[in-house]
Amino acid sequence: MAWAKPIREASRPTRLRQPLDTGVLRDTSEFASLQAEWDELYDSCPSATPFQSWEWLYSWWEAYGEAYDLRLITLRQDGILVGLLPLMVRRWPSLGRLLLIGGDKMTLYSDVMTPYKDVLIREGWEEPVAQAGARALKELDGWSVADLQELMPDAAAWGLFREWYGPKTSVPITDYVLMRAYSSWEELLSSLSRKLRKTARRTLRRMEEDGLRCQPATPEDAGRAARTLVDLHRELWRGRRIAPEHLTPRYEAFMEAAARRMSERGIGRISEFRRDDGEVLVSQFLVFDKDFVGVYVTGASDEASRRYQFETLSNWDALEVARGKSSQYVSFMDGATPDKLRWASEVVSSHRITLGRKRTSSWLPYAAYYILRERCRALRSQTQSYMHSESAPWWISNATRSYYTLLSYVNSEDTPPWIQSATQRYWELRGKYGYGWLRYEYELIRARQQMKTNTTSKGVTE
Repeated sequence: MAWAKPIREASRPTRLRQPLDTGVLRDTSEFASLQAEWDELYDSCPSATPFQSWEWLYSWWEAYGEAYDLRLITLRQDGILVGLLPLMVRRWPSLGRLLLIGGDKMTLYSDVMTPYKDVLIREGWEEPVAQAGARALKELDGWSVADLQELMPDAAAWGLFREWYGPKTSVPITDYVLMRAYSSWEELLSSLSRKLRKTARRTLRRMEEDGLRCQPATPEDAGRAARTLVDLHRELWRGRRIAPEHLTPRYEAFMEAAARRMSERGIGRISEFRRDDGEVLVSQFLVFDKDFVGVYVTGASDEASRRYQFETLSNWDALEVARGKSSQYVSFMDGATPDKLRWASEVVSSHRITLGRKRTSSWLPYAAYYILRERCRALRSQTQSYMHSESAPWWISNATRSYYTLLSYVNSEDTPPWIQSATQRYWELRGKYGYGWLRYEYELIRARQQMKTNTTSKGVTE
């Protein structure tokens, strides 16, 4: 490429450097044209994850960007891209909230949230880019509160936080569950409980007996594999509280575009567990980071859910991929749920950074609300992690085990009919009257309507 040589020369800032040139891209066509430079910057950024790649964020923007105004801030030295702030402004009624591209927790069910959010900074340019980036934010129009969500402890965006001299705060927001990439499957099993170890071995034996094989989808087949994965994901969550957006044609189009582009780039793939007749029973979308292999979404047929512990199949595949890539961890993404914690080696909290132009503006009530809310969530999450840890006292461990044993019992097929009926009634009432149920029902109706419209359109086309 024409700019390959200058990039090597500009790989480190010099003491006599000129101020960085700042640009703001506001058009989707400019977003698309930045791919080559974005990809090269991504490769040169130590903290970048696949969720900062052009392939992921552009796919997300195509699907969900209509509710936002684009604000891509570019930072250059002698024409070479050394920093990139992938930002967007939420339109009404957000009161000027500046966000990282990839979703917004305040929209509840209508966005697909991107984990591991961050900015991109070329290695060695962290300080000058953070300083220039903070100045660029001050000069950027159309926002009063910057809400940078899902930042991990090593995120490059913390440099902006340090350089921001206006009102600011940070608070834990989401827990990410990591499993150490053990040197072998047996070493991983030895770290698990005896019951889980026995179940996992039985699942793999049954997989081998049934002739079930794990095959990665090729980049050319990634689109078809993504559609199959979405179908299996919906089948897995049938009868449970699935995110309504996951039922929409928009979500299917987003997954197809992201899987195809990331497979072509070599930073993601879809793994499929197939029988000899070619039928896919379990599928998952894996992303490849420098330090981890991430399990982004999983799907399984009803048959697979009945016959196998499909989490074992998913984790076995992810571990094999992580070992092949010499990755340190397998990431189960956000959400410290019991099924993830049983396999976990570590839980890491992401953070939300809020920056304000003025302390008297909407920043103060906005920040205060999220500080209180997220600290309550963090306390609950820390308590849950402690209850599952080896350092917990024996009586807490026993109580936690008893609780989950009881929970498994009341949801099993072996329970008396009256317990099954009471449990079913409880979940019906909770689903109908629990927190956010009205918004959930609205989004679910809208998603089903979109599916119906899409099906009708396909019929007319055919």
